[in-house]
Order: sequence, then C-alpha cells, then structure tokens
Amino acid sequence: VKPDPQLTKALIQFLDSYHPFPEEIRASLEANIFDLKASKGEYLLKQGEISEFFYFIVKGAIIGYTTRKNKKLTTYICLDGDSVSSISGMFGESPSEESIYVIEDSHLLGLPTKDLLHWLDTSFDMNVIIRKVLESYYKSAHERSTLVRMGTAEDKYQYFLAAAPNHVNRIPLEYIADYLDIKPNTLHKILKDQKKENKASIQNKCELINKYMLEHQAFKQQGLTLSMVAEALSIPVHELSHLLNIHYKKGFNAFVNEHRVNFIKEKLRHQSDWKHLKIEALGIEGGFSSRSSFFSEFKSQVGISPAEYAKMHKPI
Repeated sequence: VKPDPQLTKALIQFLDSYHPFPEEIRASLEANIFDLKASKGEYLLKQGEISEFFYFIVKGAIIGYTTRKNKKLTTYICLDGDSVSSISGMFGESPSEESIYVIEDSHLLGLPTKDLLHWLDTSFDMNVIIRKVLESYYKSAHERSTLVRMGTAEDKYQYFLAAAPNHVNRIPLEYIADYLDIKPNTLHKILKDQKKENKASIQNKCELINKYMLEHQAFKQQGLTLSMVAEALSIPVHELSHLLNIHYKKGFNAFVNEHRVNFIKEKLRHQSDWKHLKIEALGIEGGFSSRSSFFSEFKSQVGISPAEYAKMHKPI
C-alpha cells in the first residue's frame, strides 16, 4: 500500500535533517516506499531472521530486544518520528541478533533493505545519510550501555527521565525496567517514592502561592501577570499554570480575581474602615484596573453588586 504523499514528504524531510537529500533518489524512494499498520504484539522481525526492511514510525511504540541464555534484554525503545531496524543486521548481510516487537498499535512507513543497499552503492549523499542514521543507532546503544553501568536503580531511572522524557508516560513499566536492567518491583518502588516527594513539593509550592497572595497581598498589584508571580516565587511559568489549574481548579485571572473579591468583601463587612471612600475606590485598592471590571467580576462571583453587598452588612 502506498502511503499518503504528505507522509512520504515528511520522511524525506526526516532524512534531509541528517544531510541534504539527493533529488535523483526521490523517484526511486517514492516507488518503493510502502505503508504498514502493525498491531500490538506483532513482530516486525524475530531474532535470527534476516532483516529485509527499514521502518519509520509515523505513530506508535516499538522495542528491540535480544534473548541470550533465556534472558531478555531490551536494547532500544522507539516512538513517533523514530526509525527502526535491526542494529546488528541492518543490511541483511547476517541474521539479526535482536527482535523488533510492537508494543502499541503502530503506523509505519517501510523501505526494502535492497533499495538502501543500492542507494549506498550509487549515491554519495545517501551514503552520508544512512551512515548518520547508523550513528544515531550506535549513540542510542551507547547511552543504554552507559545506563546499565550506572550506580543505583534510581540513578538509572533519573538518567532515563532526562534522556527520554516522552517515553515515561507512554511505555509500560515492564519494558522500561527491562531497558534499565532493573527489577519491575524496584521501579515501582522508585515511582512510589517519587510520587510522595512530588506531593510534598506541590504542597510546599501551594503554601508559597497562598502566602504570596494572602500575606503579601500580591493581588493588589494592577496588571499582575502569571509570569510576574512565577518570577517572584521562582516557579517555572508552565508549572505555576499547571498548579493553578490542577490544585486550585482555576486559571490565573480567575484565581487572582477571587482573592481581590474576597479582600473587598472583607472590607465591605467593616464599613467603618472605608466610609470615607467610594465603593469603586475599594475595587482599585483591591487590584482591579477599572470600575467596570470590578463591578462585573464582583457580581459574577457574589451574585449581587458591591453596593447591595455593603447594604446587607450595614450596621443596624
């Protein structure tokens, strides 16, 4: 089955990222490339077989593993945008030393190995591209060998998190544990401990946010922005936004305006503190930039106007 032309174009762009893609090869590539849907649990290649195809993952998850003396060792994990082939027998010159196994329903583009060999013989530019693709494979293999020699299981997992952050929530733990050469139970314990640490970290950051808003009354600053608060608290902007959405269930503006309205409600309940002022002046003191935004937000949150709220709490 021939792939969508846009996918072929994306593949050429992928190859071009290594080295300028030779135009004289384009027609041959377009004639020989094919589209493949592989189901979870399917093998693209088994250990001992001859590798006949080179694959590019449009969407999906695939691992390579080798079995020696009844022990399975995962050698690589590939996701969307990666290329996949036998490292040991990429060009079909010898049996593959690893199996290529699909762990998530996957959409692939495939190229026959014989065409790659022909391009290697006839095109200098394709020679450079394929050599650089090979280098990326060997780099991945080297990273893995570095991983398994590192100290503790936690060291290995932290290295993996930094090296492959997109893999963590996508790949089943059994494959990650196998890739890191640690026991699944050990990885479960690491994740459990990490979750506890994350919970404590979130609690500390929420306390910082509350203190900044309540004790320092940061909401009084007109034009207050998410980035200004993030900088003041030394919390990355995306993390602060995530905390507000997940922990407080509010966007930044709604969160700040809630503090502003609560401050003004408290003022309105103690009229002796502001009787010399107009009600709209309280809105400006509370951080609203205009009378209209103050009145609109107050009524939206409380259900009545500031004047009606003040009247309800007027001393008898």
